[in-house]
Amino acid sequence: MEYLRHFKIGKARIVNILILTAIVYNMFNIHYWTHKNRVIYNDVISYYAYLPATVIYHDLSLDFTRDSSDYFADKFWPLKTPEGRNVIKMSMGLSFLYAPFFVAGHVMAKLTDYPADGFSLPYKMLLNLSAVFYLALGLFFLRKVLEKYFNQKVVIITLVATVLGTNLYFYSAVESTMPHVYLFSLFSAFLYLTIKWYENPDMEKAIIIGLLGGLITLIRPTDILLAVFFFLWNVKSGRELKQRFMFYVKNPRFKIAMALSFFVIWIPQFVYWKYATGHWIYYSYNDEGFNFLHPHIIDGLFSYRKGWLVYTPVMILAISGLAISFKKFKTVFYPTLVFLVLNIYIITSWWCWWYGGSYGNRPFIDSYPLMALSLAVFINWVLLRKKLIGIAAQIVIVLLILLNIFQTWQYYGGDIHHDAMTKKAYWKLFLNPFPDDTYKQFLDHPDYGKPD
Repeated sequence: MEYLRHFKIGKARIVNILILTAIVYNMFNIHYWTHKNRVIYNDVISYYAYLPATVIYHDLSLDFTRDSSDYFADKFWPLKTPEGRNVIKMSMGLSFLYAPFFVAGHVMAKLTDYPADGFSLPYKMLLNLSAVFYLALGLFFLRKVLEKYFNQKVVIITLVATVLGTNLYFYSAVESTMPHVYLFSLFSAFLYLTIKWYENPDMEKAIIIGLLGGLITLIRPTDILLAVFFFLWNVKSGRELKQRFMFYVKNPRFKIAMALSFFVIWIPQFVYWKYATGHWIYYSYNDEGFNFLHPHIIDGLFSYRKGWLVYTPVMILAISGLAISFKKFKTVFYPTLVFLVLNIYIITSWWCWWYGGSYGNRPFIDSYPLMALSLAVFINWVLLRKKLIGIAAQIVIVLLILLNIFQTWQYYGGDIHHDAMTKKAYWKLFLNPFPDDTYKQFLDHPDYGKPD
């Protein structure tokens, strides 16, 4: 009892637990693992394919799919190389994170009457729960980072707004096996380690940072941009930029350790590509690619089809916080600004700038731990204003969170269309819990063969 009297749990920790409880409640209420074409579907099919192909079917060439095409048609989506070989489209990083839960599902299937085929209920349920685990991990690291710079009230508001006020909520509680919650977790850990590294650089941290960076890019290669954030962290002037550069010039062992550990994570992918295609490095997206000369920046940010700031308006506050941080928190200003500008450019340069069927512009979710810092700067700034301004700001944040929850419900229910929304359709649906079908006449379906 004496121990219990001295044991205290921080308010931010309690809030994280409540957030996770809400996510789990939603997940079990939806129970997608009981649905035939959910959990392992769409892009997840290709992220996940490495595990059943290796462990259960013992054939990464996927030739076994030819034996029973009807059975495997919705379970494996290999693309063809010019030589006619099968190749998995997505890189294998997410399979690394799925793996412990896949193994648990495999054991559960063997101990029960469910088929041990990689796709029955135990596998899908455990994969869903993996998202909860990684979200918890991400929130743990993000809380640790925020508590370093802000008081408990700011930390709590930031954590709630980052999860429940953005499309991270949907990709945690509903389409949880997509890569976004996993990358959110890895970005949070990377941010935490970046801060620790510059406080006290050593070889152990260098190796872990390299491994983590390798894993992040093995899930989404364009997230190599995180290296820019890492290099610029806590750089507040041109003189400090030069000092940072000279630090790595004078300490090549750290660069080498990071590069080698980064490379180690990619070795299985290189081996797979060599086995599957005959090439050590292979671009598996075929005709899909970037159009860097014609990025859809305005569309990606503001369009009603999939604009990031339309469907996640709380991030407008985070961008405002970034502007405030120029004077109030320069530690975060330059790395976040440069990363954000490059990230927007890369994301909106993809040939399918709306990224298929999704709620909001989902590739931005990866970077929410970084944006959470500038969001916290904004929240801290308004709370230090006159009391009335602080109250008004908190009301706005609560309303934006409620709006996101409501629109997530609309998207889940099929009212907000997955890729055909327009201005007229959006405002017909806005805050309308029981819309009729008249808004559907305003939908504008994109032509995937000829992106606009």
